[in-house]
Amino acid sequence: MTSVDLPPTPARHSQAGKSFSSSGDPTVASLRTAILGTEPNMHQRVRDLIAELGDRPGTGSTYPAEARLAPNLLRATIAGLDGSATAIAADTRLRGVLCEWAAVCAPHLLPVLTGHLDLSIGAISALGNGSAYQRDLLAELDTGQAVGVLLLTELGGTNGADQRTTATWDGIRGGFWLTSPDPASWKFMPSIADPTTPKTGVVTARLIIEGHDEGVLPLLLRLRTNQGLTPGLHVAALPDKGWAPMDHALIRFDKVFVPADGLLGGTWAVMGAHGMASTVPVRARFHQAITTLGQGRLDLAGAAAAGARAGLAVTVNYARQRRPGGRTPMAERGTVRRDLVSALAATYATSVLGRRVQDMTAAAPAGDPLIGVWSMLIKPLLAYTAHEVLLTCRQRSGAQGSLRTNWIQDWIGNTEGIITAEGESQLLWKQAGQLTFDITTLELPATPSHLPWHLRMLTDRATTIAAGLRRDDITPAGTALDRDTAAIELAAATSERLAATALWTAASSVGDDTARGLLESATAVYTLERIVARGTWFAAHRQMTPRRAQRVHRELHHHRQYLGAHLGELVDGFGINLDAFDAPMAAPDYLNWWQRWTGWSSPPTDSATRPVSGQVRP
Repeated sequence: MTSVDLPPTPARHSQAGKSFSSSGDPTVASLRTAILGTEPNMHQRVRDLIAELGDRPGTGSTYPAEARLAPNLLRATIAGLDGSATAIAADTRLRGVLCEWAAVCAPHLLPVLTGHLDLSIGAISALGNGSAYQRDLLAELDTGQAVGVLLLTELGGTNGADQRTTATWDGIRGGFWLTSPDPASWKFMPSIADPTTPKTGVVTARLIIEGHDEGVLPLLLRLRTNQGLTPGLHVAALPDKGWAPMDHALIRFDKVFVPADGLLGGTWAVMGAHGMASTVPVRARFHQAITTLGQGRLDLAGAAAAGARAGLAVTVNYARQRRPGGRTPMAERGTVRRDLVSALAATYATSVLGRRVQDMTAAAPAGDPLIGVWSMLIKPLLAYTAHEVLLTCRQRSGAQGSLRTNWIQDWIGNTEGIITAEGESQLLWKQAGQLTFDITTLELPATPSHLPWHLRMLTDRATTIAAGLRRDDITPAGTALDRDTAAIELAAATSERLAATALWTAASSVGDDTARGLLESATAVYTLERIVARGTWFAAHRQMTPRRAQRVHRELHHHRQYLGAHLGELVDGFGINLDAFDAPMAAPDYLNWWQRWTGWSSPPTDSATRPVSGQVRP
């Protein structure tokens, strides 16, 4: 097999990515459609708006000062998108695109977006009663006058239907008294510590009515106004996180009053003349109420994938300039090229899957339970994949990648936050793998009838694990310790199969031959690397003979070589304008960037005496 040479390093930035209009390159246009979909005008509008906010990784600022940037960024974003956060929240595509470009271009904005749009406004829209009280609070959220947060997790754990925070009904006052009975019930990490920003919260609590436990439901109330905290609310700012600055707090309720209209129970859990009237069993009320979390999970998943795309864009740009030892560019060195190709293939697969599920969600009827299943599957996959990709970018770019000015550290930080949202992300896979619904039957629309042999191997693995679980046999899950870990293996296998299928389907639908070849090779690299990583499982199930193993290695080498020769086109498919970052790794010439940053001048040199990139002038 002949080796494939990389294209020459460009002398300046590619113009692809500066405009979503046709660049005259059908390959890049086809790749961009596969990644971002068929609404380039929406992407360009949102991307340009977010870039114009001027947000960037901080240097020399304090943690509280960085956390305080988010509310103004949120208000500016709402104003720039026609002034209504409620309208943004109601538009699945716009909301998802906004979260993606915030992940790329506004590291301080992203952490507050889903709490405001999905978990606060989304909860009111889905579960509200339209009362004057709720309309007033929604109006404040609509413009960003108040920032919305969800108070779900308790210090003792998320606890689901077993939460300890109580909301006791007072028939005389016509409302509920929120109380924290013990330290385990204190709400943990909601972002309301900043005394300068009004906050409105959706609080989950156990309703106690006439001495009866009526289950866990959400309530809506103002937590902090310009006049201070609501009476009875105690807030302690938490220590700094290592990433994504936010005004996290530990919260205790000491008889905080919530009017009756603060109850968010939709049409199925309302206060009647004789107490709670509900058609939903007590233990199921919490799960019925939090179905709105699925929208936030999808938005966070898309944001994670977008951060990975940004990390790869700046890393590939840098790797094609940097010449360790003064000779071969990093991008042409096998150790770097292999890792970049693997990261690109995984990012393409997960990005396309995220976009396809976003499209399905936009077309689905409100409350479609299958959307919740999709969100439980893809959020862990996209977040874990993005984290691994960004760590690769950080490590392969050495000391440059450690500097916040190159953005990678902040993209990693926000991805850490996405993984940690709702607690341990593996629990989503556990829940998905334990559903009575057979998740292995999930299929993306327009999936081709014929799939390549390596993708069928991923399908066989998932169905084998599922069949074992139906027999109460965890051994098909390999090294699983119990049913919980076997369920995680099943959900992870299903998620990876869906990502590979999404990418193969995208390859089948493009008209440009080069783009089709690149997407097919990316599918092969993604699936074959999954097979290599689980080689012992396939061997144990008699699917990895020596001949099959040789074919896996041979084809993986071939497809890696092919993708490695097209790093530029693959990255241009992300539609990212590197100029927006003003960072050395994103610059056309990183040495000139640093020279401008220092303001130091250097004497002119001719071509015979000019040192090569990376050398220190004696």
